[in-house]
Amino acid sequence: MGKMKEIFIEQQEELAYRGAHDAMIHGLARQACEEFITEGETPCPNCFEVELVRNETEAECTKCGQGFVYIDNALRFK
Repeated sequence: MGKMKEIFIEQQEELAYRGAHDAMIHGLARQACEEFITEGETPCPNCFEVELVRNETEAECTKCGQGFVYIDNALRFK
């Protein structure tokens, strides 16, 4: 195999790896944004227990199961 062909194949493999790596990181970032985390300060408006888990736009009480949405940093019933 010629030297130029070897270099070309090596570059293509490197680009393919970078693309897959970027896609993997993007997938992990999306998953992190969608994860629910424990909200330790805000009580549930339904049962008044401090048992809310939330992501960027939604929250749910683990005690009573009521779902909520965040609208302009305010907690609203679903």
